[in-house]
Amino acid sequence: MEHIISSTPGEIDYWRYHHYVESIRNRLPSHVYAFASNFDHFGLESHNSLHDAWLEKLTVDEIAEGERQETRRLGIRLSLLGPFYDRRIHLHYTGVTRYCFDTPPRYGNPRFTGHGDLFTHEIRLGQNGLLVHELMFMRDAIFLIESADIRHSEELIAKPNKM
Repeated sequence: MEHIISSTPGEIDYWRYHHYVESIRNRLPSHVYAFASNFDHFGLESHNSLHDAWLEKLTVDEIAEGERQETRRLGIRLSLLGPFYDRRIHLHYTGVTRYCFDTPPRYGNPRFTGHGDLFTHEIRLGQNGLLVHELMFMRDAIFLIESADIRHSEELIAKPNKM
């Protein structure tokens, strides 16, 4: 995390990150800027927030093309359960050039074998105008994806009818 983590350990500095996103606004696709600059994707009270969301699914696609399927490109899809359990938040990365998911071990405590809820995330510019999305989970797991594009969508989860 280069912009959103405060100098005080464990604290988020959203305003410093917001200023950074504004400084690169003209170099971001409009839909990426809309996602990165929207406080609802960071706020503690927002149903659209990634803060406190839980990773449900991570899919890495290696898409093959060409006569012998020799041309390869990467895509990544994340599905997160929203912080109020009322929606799934989907992130789709295309033109992936790099990714890394580092999850430190937590031996002896089965409650912490998952990644934990998402603490914060930031989007920034990488090499050659590519996008970097870094996600930090409470268990100190870090997921970093560098890609050509990021798409965000949400799916509401229907509540079962009570009889």
